[in-house]
Amino acid sequence: MSTEVYTRVVSAKPLGTKETAVAETTKNHIKVHPEALFPQGGWDVHHHIFDPQRFEYAPDRHLTPPTASIRQFLDFKSRLGLTHSVLTHGLSYGDDCSSLKTFVPELGQTRTFAIGVIDPRTITGDELQSMHKAGIRGIRVNLYKYRAMHDVELQKHALREHAAVLKRYCPGWSMAFTHIHPEFWGELSNVVLEIADAGIPLVTDHFALLKATSMLPPEYRHDVTSQPGFSDIIKLLKRGALYIKVSAPYRISDSAPKYQDIRPIVEAFVKANPKQVLWGSDWPHTPRMKVRTHDEALKETPFLEVDDELWLRSLKSWLTPKEWDLIMVENPSELYSKA
Repeated sequence: MSTEVYTRVVSAKPLGTKETAVAETTKNHIKVHPEALFPQGGWDVHHHIFDPQRFEYAPDRHLTPPTASIRQFLDFKSRLGLTHSVLTHGLSYGDDCSSLKTFVPELGQTRTFAIGVIDPRTITGDELQSMHKAGIRGIRVNLYKYRAMHDVELQKHALREHAAVLKRYCPGWSMAFTHIHPEFWGELSNVVLEIADAGIPLVTDHFALLKATSMLPPEYRHDVTSQPGFSDIIKLLKRGALYIKVSAPYRISDSAPKYQDIRPIVEAFVKANPKQVLWGSDWPHTPRMKVRTHDEALKETPFLEVDDELWLRSLKSWLTPKEWDLIMVENPSELYSKA
């Protein structure tokens, strides 16, 4: 017997808007499919919750997103058929993880984990233990705070500072790290290997921000694997020193909604090491990473409209059932539920 799954194909809008009210009472923007996307279950390992009415954003934030609530995410999760999620602390909240400790139980702690943000210079062992009890199983490095987005030496310093904290207090926790310069990966490789040798899983988001054909300079469009940083990332994947999220395709491709030009990148990752690949929605779809002025950062920036279901079906068509199950179930379960 077939299973019907309703899947929303536009990203969430703030509660109370006309569009949301219609979507909640009718089947507008929802499609019915005869087969579930996730017959064995599915993990979304990168999503956010933004609720500034309950938890204020940091005054030195890099971005001011609109509200994207627990209720809206649970609706998104249900309609796609996802079973587990990893809530990633929005950098707009700085290194105050109070929101995570509230959001995780509301999302359902048996099926939700979280990635926090810390100040490695001031965090205490007691606070990290409290975070672990709340369901937090890793940290992300906030390069904006280090003013390191464009400086590879500062990135090395930030990685080592955060890794030292995890090595001392948090065995099994992962560390997420994303920057906008794929060409830095060659210089970063030795630090990545140091961290891997210390037993700390390192994760990079959004395809490591390598570019698909539609966003590449002309000299690399004949072969996406020739772009700077690609071969370095593949080497790290092969060694099992790096996890990579195939998340937020709109950050590396202009070929919406199916993002077909991402296919050779995904296939290269899976060929290198299918056990190191993860998937995340990046819901509610914040815009591309960049350094903003303080005034720009304080202005509310709308979310992107993304056809999540169509992108997922495109991704699934490039993979074998075994590869899909690894990326969507086995790999994230191994990384997060056993930490």
